Amino acid sequence: MVSSKSRGWVAAATGVVLAWGAATAVHSAPAAQAPRTIWSGIYSEAQARRGEEAYKMQCTYCHQPDLSGGFFDNGTGRAPALAGPKAFDSSFLDRWRDQTVGEFIATIAATMPQTKPASLPVQTYIDIAAFLMSKNGVPAGAADLPADVPTLQEIAIVPKP
Repeated sequence: MVSSKSRGWVAAATGVVLAWGAATAVHSAPAAQAPRTIWSGIYSEAQARRGEEAYKMQCTYCHQPDLSGGFFDNGTGRAPALAGPKAFDSSFLDRWRDQTVGEFIATIAATMPQTKPASLPVQTYIDIAAFLMSKNGVPAGAADLPADVPTLQEIAIVPKP
């Protein structure tokens, strides 16, 4: 159950993400191309390393250094694992299947860190998402994931072909 305070943070974070999208939108005619998926090398290894450093600073307290998750100090809540067969309480692909990388990042930004959602720079959320994908078997490519909402909304999270 989401508290009214949490709903407020989610609404604020969603507003930040939507404003980010409006500010970064590029208006151009869509090119005829195959749909992009997470399996087409959508982030770089360097970006995943930056994401790992940000994860260590912002996320390990609840989700653990090995991404295994665990209980909060007071025992009243649980942070899910973020990698492996139980990532996101099922698996990375089961949790995010048929959504976009943009939705994945927006959800992280709207809800994390738990005590201060939407408090990190957008690029930090994108880098952390790259790190999480790297730890869940999504291959790196040559270029960073861009801070461009329309582009991120075009990258599908689908099972490996």
